[in-house]
Amino acid sequence: MQKLIIDTDPGIDDALALLLALAAKDEMDVTAITTVNGNVGVDQVTENVFRILDVAGRSDIPVYKGNGKPLMRENDNCEEFHGDDGLGNLGFKEVPGTVKEESAVDFLIRKVREEKGEITLVPIGPLTNIAQAVQKDPEFARNVKEVVIMGGAEHGGNMSPCAEFNFWTDPEAAKIVFQAGFERVTMVGLDATSYVFLSPTLRELLYLINTPVSRFIHKITRVYADGHWEIEKKLGCELCDVLTIAYLLDRNVVEKVDAFVDVETSGLCDGMSVVYRTKYYPDKKKNCEVAVKADTKRFFEIFFGYLFPEYMDEARELI
Repeated sequence: MQKLIIDTDPGIDDALALLLALAAKDEMDVTAITTVNGNVGVDQVTENVFRILDVAGRSDIPVYKGNGKPLMRENDNCEEFHGDDGLGNLGFKEVPGTVKEESAVDFLIRKVREEKGEITLVPIGPLTNIAQAVQKDPEFARNVKEVVIMGGAEHGGNMSPCAEFNFWTDPEAAKIVFQAGFERVTMVGLDATSYVFLSPTLRELLYLINTPVSRFIHKITRVYADGHWEIEKKLGCELCDVLTIAYLLDRNVVEKVDAFVDVETSGLCDGMSVVYRTKYYPDKKKNCEVAVKADTKRFFEIFFGYLFPEYMDEARELI
């Protein structure tokens, strides 16, 4: 059983990632969810977490609110893809939920100290909370079992020609995390997530499955798919954060390379993750494994297998 803390900024693909993790209850113990400014502001993403937990029937998961802005910058959110409320502007009813009094950063520090070497951190938003924990506690990185990050890219970006959103939002935080000395870090970036596109056909299957979870996913991915079409002229939507959870469920769903990763924090390439494959740059000491490809078929088998196992046969025919 993997013990996870998911640090997140829901966000549509964040919502799907949380639903997948919560559905995999025999393999994953989601001990807490921490929130961070990102796709929309931190108050909204925290409210969205309670909405997602309600859909999943897991309101028992504790929620800790984190940073409301990047370490050294002003907010710059992503409403054009996720809607002003982060979940597609669908006017969902407010779901009651109580945020823990302890801050996300203080909770992270305390929890990994109490359970040293047992907690896997899964940041699928900007890395602000994780970086602040590193800054506040010199032992923090040594107390964490593993960090699996959704962010960055070896080639290309989605906020500039070279910068991915999570790193672009708070590049100073990303730089701190890669320099912190965590025992094991995996970066699941755009190179790999480009292989996991929810097609219109699979999205229609979610509608026809007709459960509260499948209808919720179908509804919130509408604006996400519209954004991909308007900006990229692609049909469907990329499930970036979801691949991070799928990787934790099946390490073979991605192909990885050993690398030294650093992050640019100024200039033309601000927010760029600079990936030195250690195979080609042996003078660079590995600090990360970088996912470079994903197995599309296996990914959707994981996605439907945990969330809608009774519809696996139908899903396999459509992948």
